Amino acid sequence: MRRFVILGHKVPLSGEFTLNDLPGSGGRMDVLCRAVGASLFVSHGIRRDVEAILLIQDALQLRVVGDRVRRLNPDERSTAALLQQALRQAGPEEVEASPGIFASQASLASALDRLDRLGAHAILLHEDGDPFDPDAMPADPAFILSDHVDFTDDELVAMAELPKLSLGSTTLHTSQCITIVHYLLDRDAEDSILDLVLCHKVWSEPKAQLISGLLLDFGIPANLVRQSPPSLYPVTVDGLGEVRIMVRSRDLARARAIVADYFEDPVSE
Repeated sequence: MRRFVILGHKVPLSGEFTLNDLPGSGGRMDVLCRAVGASLFVSHGIRRDVEAILLIQDALQLRVVGDRVRRLNPDERSTAALLQQALRQAGPEEVEASPGIFASQASLASALDRLDRLGAHAILLHEDGDPFDPDAMPADPAFILSDHVDFTDDELVAMAELPKLSLGSTTLHTSQCITIVHYLLDRDAEDSILDLVLCHKVWSEPKAQLISGLLLDFGIPANLVRQSPPSLYPVTVDGLGEVRIMVRSRDLARARAIVADYFEDPVSE
C-alpha cells in the first residue's frame, strides 16, 4: 500500500470553519483537500491501495482509506465537509466518522510509530533530499509532506532518522508532489511487468528464491516464472521443475554479473 502523510499546521482542531472560506477560516483546508484528491483519485475511480493521512497541528489524525471510503468526490468543498465531520468526532479512540474516514487524537510521534508497526517505510519528501529513485523504493512506502507551511524545526528533529528524498530543486505544491510520486511509481510498476527478460533459470525453487532475494538486495526486482507449481513437482520431472528468473531489460547485464559472482554462470535460452 502507498501512504501519503500530510502535516496540516493551521486547520482548526475543532472543525469550526466555513466551507465557503477554506483558505481563510479553514486554515488552508483547501490544500489538504487537494492532497487527498491527488492521493486517491484516478479518472472515474479511486485508488484502492492508497491511504491519505492528515495530521492536524500535531494533535489529530484523519485517515482516508481508499478501499473503504465512500461519498468522496473530486470537489474540495464536499471533501472538506467530510473532513470537518471527522474533526468534530476525533477523540482518544479512533472512530470511523464516515465510511473510510477515520479520526483520532495523534501526534507526529504516534503516527510514525503506527506506520512502523504496520511495516510501512516512512520517507520524508524534501527539496534537500536525495534524488527520488523508483527502483530503490521499499515496499509499502509512506511519504511525508507538509501543507503550505514548511516543516517546523521540531518536526524535522522528530523525522531526522527518516530517509529524505527530493523530487527536484523546484518547490512544488503538495498535491503536485503526490501526483509526481504516483506517476513515477506507476511507471516503474508497469516496467516491471511489461519489460521482463530472462536472467537465469534453475531447477530448484529454494535456489530461485535465494537468487531473487540476492538481486533485490542489490536493488534489482525479479519475477519468478515456474513451469509448474512447486507443490505438484517438488523435484525435476522432464524439465517441469524449471524456474525462470526474470528481470527488467535495463537490469539484465548487472543481474547476470551478480548471479555469476555469487552462484554460477547464468543459463540462457
